Amino acid sequence: MGYFSLNGLKFYPYGNTSNSISICDAAFEGETPLSLLITREPMLGGDLSAERDIKSRLYATMEVQSRVPENLVKFYDGYPTSAIDGNHMTRWAMYANTPLAQKTRDLVYPTLRKAIEGVSAHEAANMLLNWVQTGFVYEYDDKVWGHDRAFFAEESLYYPYCDCEDRSILFSRLVRDLLGLDVALIYYPGHLATAVCFNDDVAGDAMLIDSRKFIVCDPTYIGAPVGTQMPGLEYEKVLSIILSR
Repeated sequence: MGYFSLNGLKFYPYGNTSNSISICDAAFEGETPLSLLITREPMLGGDLSAERDIKSRLYATMEVQSRVPENLVKFYDGYPTSAIDGNHMTRWAMYANTPLAQKTRDLVYPTLRKAIEGVSAHEAANMLLNWVQTGFVYEYDDKVWGHDRAFFAEESLYYPYCDCEDRSILFSRLVRDLLGLDVALIYYPGHLATAVCFNDDVAGDAMLIDSRKFIVCDPTYIGAPVGTQMPGLEYEKVLSIILSR
């Protein structure tokens, strides 16, 4: 969604706009900027989408029948992107920090919890990683939408295609909800992945973020286990942001 810049602030149009528009920048007493952070699930009601079967190629027990609230998908379809102080990492974090719809959690999480029951956090992360890597079809935003577009977690469970940022947002949500571990989004120029802070020592490609060791987990590098970084990226230019629980 587009916006208008006035005096250093961004104003997002609500509803349809015509080709000709006039803007009044008169101030109103007590007005404050609106935060676009979503800290609680929007309670929009309505029906759930058609059932979608999503399964891992490697782990037979990781097969989920998913449904998402259709009104929520419609709401997210027109939700404006935003960032704090122009930092793209905060833009992606706003999607990743939004809680997953409870109705979707009730359908998806029991199967995933049962599949990872009794295994280490390392192995559970591997299973969740492979489910995201192989259960979804990758496609570029430009080809599908005609422009860059990040998904909320429900949108990846709804639409037939998703890309690296969408997979990273979804995987980060799963790890925080199901394993209770801290996750960071990591951005290499042109590619978004995640890194997980394990409580135990886990080997593999890692990076220090706020003096803590985060192990790289790439939901787009199909078949790559926890601790494997995609080759050919500009590692020295990585940016990161730790997500909220």
